[in-house]
Amino acid sequence: MIEDAAQGPGERDGRSSVHAPTRAERRDLVQVLARAFRDNPMNVAIHGPKPARRVRANAAGLRSVVLDQEAMTFSRVITYDHEVVGGLVAARPSWNPLPLPSLRRRVECFWLQGGSAVRAWAEVGLAMPDHRPRDDHWYLAVLGVEPAKQGRGAGRRLLDALFAEVAAEPGEICLECDRPESVRFYERAGFATRDEAEVHGVRCWCLVRSVR
Repeated sequence: MIEDAAQGPGERDGRSSVHAPTRAERRDLVQVLARAFRDNPMNVAIHGPKPARRVRANAAGLRSVVLDQEAMTFSRVITYDHEVVGGLVAARPSWNPLPLPSLRRRVECFWLQGGSAVRAWAEVGLAMPDHRPRDDHWYLAVLGVEPAKQGRGAGRRLLDALFAEVAAEPGEICLECDRPESVRFYERAGFATRDEAEVHGVRCWCLVRSVR
């Protein structure tokens, strides 16, 4: 169930709130995540050295999962003074893997990312599922926090919201990341490395945590 972000239950702490996003907050979240992932090794390897180009390319790739797949995912944002500073999107077991992006989104990605980048991301998508659990599981597609707001507990608050949701439908949560710092963050939250892979010369980790 998606609560009303203004009136429904959420984790509130003074001037900050963790809650289900409104449509406008989803649009803001796309840009926050695009900046949060800007310097990730896979983004640099695929989209090149220009940070602004990486942000534009990231936003194009994120719009499908953040904006178009609300019914199939669990989403939360964290706001500070009503400004979105982070968020997550996770696929429920019954919708994992998520459907392919719409034709409109695929054309948009091709236009903004370029054909070689689209092919490179497709190769990443094909390589990583081999390392995921075989049984039904939640898939944490994206979790990110505005770079200037990182290191202040926002990411953990978002994870705790996901853990609370999964506890009502217990199972495993799986995710992938390409930064050692991210691996340490998830390990502190109870995840363990399931497998590793190298794609496009970038080391990637698959991590899993059980929630009962």
